[in-house]
Amino acid sequence: MQATDPQDDDPQQWCGNTPQLDIRHPRVRLLAVRLTQLRYSTRDKALACFRHVRQMPFGCVGDGTGVPALTVMRLNRGDCHTKSTLLVALLRSIGIPSRLRLVSLRSDFLRGIIDLGEQPVEHCLVEVWLEDRWVRFDSHVMDPELSEAARTQLQLEGRQLGYGLHLEGATDWDGYLDALSPTVASDERSLPVRDWGCYDDPYGFYSSTETLRSKLGWTSRMVWMLGARRVNQRVHLLRGLAREPVEVQRSL
Repeated sequence: MQATDPQDDDPQQWCGNTPQLDIRHPRVRLLAVRLTQLRYSTRDKALACFRHVRQMPFGCVGDGTGVPALTVMRLNRGDCHTKSTLLVALLRSIGIPSRLRLVSLRSDFLRGIIDLGEQPVEHCLVEVWLEDRWVRFDSHVMDPELSEAARTQLQLEGRQLGYGLHLEGATDWDGYLDALSPTVASDERSLPVRDWGCYDDPYGFYSSTETLRSKLGWTSRMVWMLGARRVNQRVHLLRGLAREPVEVQRSL
């Protein structure tokens, strides 16, 4: 499903199942129930699911276009596409309307992790229906340790944007306000260059137009798989430098 005017549509339309989400699978449902069994408000339940996914280590899967939520659970790691897939699956399995919003960002926010030149990058946000409005966030993508390491490195380099986030971006979510990590309203460089709208899952997005469908092909997937290896190497290095003296960190 795609939202053409997402702020006006019925939130109950965003509770359905897809093969990629598989919200009726016992493992998905049991995890969601376990995470939320002592939570009573919708907000607290959403926060419990968010915190679980946020704590999962960031790791670029390479091909997030069709990775099922169950696979993300098994891997216990993910990137913006895969961690968001799992989070939406958990939320929907307990009846909380949620969806993905896909945007294209300038590749500046990944500087230091991978060099993509001027090529924009498709990025996943999660939107959850709470108290009669959609709240959006992507602060679950980077785990707390990596977020802190990235912020420290940006400060050392005197930069605002890179390593997957903005220095003034959100690294957590309070359940009330939007919480975006690489996007800050006051910094035009960080704003999306295109908003693609809302979808049930990444496969629904990438299969929606002929241009995007090309990224489902084997050639495109191989390119991203090779890129994922480099991203994960750089992320591993960044985590390690966070534990080193400041003089060593400056050498990244």
